Amino acid sequence: MKRHWPSSSSIRVNIRGGTSPRTGGDRRPARNAVVALAIGLLAMLATLPVAAQTRTLDGTAERRTPIHEPQRLPGQKIELRVKDTVENTFVRPRVRILTPAERATKAFTPATFDVTYTGFSAQAEVAFQAAVDVWSQLISSPVTIRVNAVWEPLGSGILGSAGSHSSWVNVTNGVPGVVYPDALADALNGSDMGSGDFDIEASFNSTFGDWYLGTDGAPPGGRWDLMSVVLHELGHGLGFLGSPTVDDGADAPECDGVAGHGCWQLGATFPVIFDLFTEDNLGIAIRDSGTFPNNSIALGNVLTGMDVFFDGVAATAGNGGSPAELYAPGTWDQGSSFSHLDETVFAAGNRNSLMTPFLGSAEAIHDPGPVTLGIFEDVGWEVAGEIFADGFESGTTSMWSASVP
Repeated sequence: MKRHWPSSSSIRVNIRGGTSPRTGGDRRPARNAVVALAIGLLAMLATLPVAAQTRTLDGTAERRTPIHEPQRLPGQKIELRVKDTVENTFVRPRVRILTPAERATKAFTPATFDVTYTGFSAQAEVAFQAAVDVWSQLISSPVTIRVNAVWEPLGSGILGSAGSHSSWVNVTNGVPGVVYPDALADALNGSDMGSGDFDIEASFNSTFGDWYLGTDGAPPGGRWDLMSVVLHELGHGLGFLGSPTVDDGADAPECDGVAGHGCWQLGATFPVIFDLFTEDNLGIAIRDSGTFPNNSIALGNVLTGMDVFFDGVAATAGNGGSPAELYAPGTWDQGSSFSHLDETVFAAGNRNSLMTPFLGSAEAIHDPGPVTLGIFEDVGWEVAGEIFADGFESGTTSMWSASVP
């Protein structure tokens, strides 16, 4: 599958030499200078990335991928919050769980998840696993995705919070100098970069008393659908997240301590792969340092300008040919801004509403939708697409078949 990576600047080395006398004089200084220059060049070349070449079955070169020394960074978590409205909507799942025989015959290999539960009831685990089963049919990875799922108290109005356990810079088959979340880094690398650590850290609010634990997409008014929340939070853990923030000018500085300044997290110099596809309403990349310098009011303004878009090729195709609008309210909303789709554009009942920042009661979303799947393809996942565009095949034994109209 061809990937459309954002362009990166190249490294150019320019060696400028002079003339030496044709006759007379001691030539050792000139010779020594040449030797010193050669040693310097070798030292510099040693710091440049080595190119790894993969080959097709017939032995011809397929691509050359720069390999840099991987660097591990902390992960981050994104939240889903309560919306105090009764929506009465159901975005039904457009995939079904494949049988072992079907999985064996597919060229696309569904991902495998290994979930460690802490504090979950048996019924809550069933709802969680139902969400896992949806994602497992839509993305592919040769590495088991390990999830640490914890049922614990969270802040008021927070349904769930999740993100990658760690992040990685300089991932094999990724873009050099760009941050990838654990699970995606493993998938691109082809092996576990974290040596058995969890890939996704996910928490769900144990003090919230209005959960709906069924998997039929029919939560009543006043109940919030756990399966939808898990599907959403796993999406963040798999890579639906960016790195910027806006400083509030109070307490510990988020950027440089100046209120309204926007900045890039994760070491500032490393963008997350998600970031590279974002732009303003004029099509100017949010990472354009000439227009939106790091630690600047210009960057803060665009991040709170209600006009931030994801413009990857696949996401745009999934959105009918237009870039997908991200959540960028006039006041920075930590844990929600930038790393969600816009709540108004993708309202309850919209098939792309899973990755918006709020969930209403009686709102069930059991499918990521074409925009989110497009975003996943753009950032580097191998995506199956929607297995059944019109719902389920007749005769399916899916757990949801009885509830699908």
